[in-house]
Amino acid sequence: MATQRSERGGFAGFLLMVLRLFLGGMFIFAAGVKLSDPQGFSESVKAFRILPDHLAQLSTFAVPWIEMLAGAALIIGLWSRAAALVIAGMLAVFIAGIASVLARGLSVSCGCFGKLQPFCTGPLGACNIIQNSVLLVIGLIVTSWGGGLLSVDRVLAGRCCMPGRKVDPAAAAT
Repeated sequence: MATQRSERGGFAGFLLMVLRLFLGGMFIFAAGVKLSDPQGFSESVKAFRILPDHLAQLSTFAVPWIEMLAGAALIIGLWSRAAALVIAGMLAVFIAGIASVLARGLSVSCGCFGKLQPFCTGPLGACNIIQNSVLLVIGLIVTSWGGGLLSVDRVLAGRCCMPGRKVDPAAAAT
């Protein structure tokens, strides 16, 4: 049986695991911040002046929960590729939204991490596009090559627990 990409081990598997955990952690953190201040996040979404009020309100509730679920899936390594693809899609939309704000000359604060701004400070700018582009690349890497080591996906890919297959405990631990 050929090794599937989601079964990558060694340094590549370790690197994929680190990227998966970083991306999942960032999105769980961002979701937590948004869920703790829904009013602030709502104002941030409306400040973009892209969505009509009813869709801005819907996104205020939907975006953090999608981020939380996709981030949690990445942390445990379940459906890593799908979760990373969802996050990459969201990041592409965020980049387009930021580019729209910049093209229209609006001064908008990012609602990404609430009042915390770990990477980019001040109103939206090129830094936010770069930040989201780096996260997008990470998401695309995990989408392409899987979640790496210590993931549920790796176990489900056949590293253990297959009927009629003997499991080497040392191999199952990797």
